[in-house]
Amino acid sequence: MTQGYSTPIIAFEFIDFPAAVQFFFEVKNPTAYKNSMLLGNKIDYLFMIVYSAFLFFIARGLYAIFKLKILYLAMIFCVLMWIGDAFENFQIYNIIQNYKTTNIQQNLDWLHLFTWLKWSSIASTFLIFAPFIWKLNTFGKTISIVGVLCFCLAIIAFFIGGIWHEIFALSVSITFLLLTIFVFLFKTNSAIQYNA
Repeated sequence: MTQGYSTPIIAFEFIDFPAAVQFFFEVKNPTAYKNSMLLGNKIDYLFMIVYSAFLFFIARGLYAIFKLKILYLAMIFCVLMWIGDAFENFQIYNIIQNYKTTNIQQNLDWLHLFTWLKWSSIASTFLIFAPFIWKLNTFGKTISIVGVLCFCLAIIAFFIGGIWHEIFALSVSITFLLLTIFVFLFKTNSAIQYNA
């Protein structure tokens, strides 16, 4: 993988040049590596539905509590992250299948666009959630801080790249984990006071 990366899929999502793709597949068994990447790409079509729907329903739940229209924007971001991920996977498929025989630079350009549509939509959703989840309970304050930090890391990763892509992706995973715990622990009746 390119220097600064330790996770293959993250390295591939942010790959820039055809030569870097060639280098990516310079492994002992490139066919098996390629097949593993393609399998993961297929599985991700299901995963993208799960995580985008998860955030969408959190946005709906927060809207039911706070009745503020900015949460509609979070719902829109949930749709955009799903679209971005779907087209990102399509480009990854084309790149893996054609990197040996075709000029894939245009595919890489589209990959860059759709990858950042996905990641920026996720980070922006966390940012929108932050002030609302902050008000709900003490654990919500922790999630809000991590969510805002995740958004800041997205900006750093966009401009610097490399290891910052890995750090940003890790912060997204942590925020998703915290939100999952929050959803299972949160008591709806504790939010009645916000239903004005």
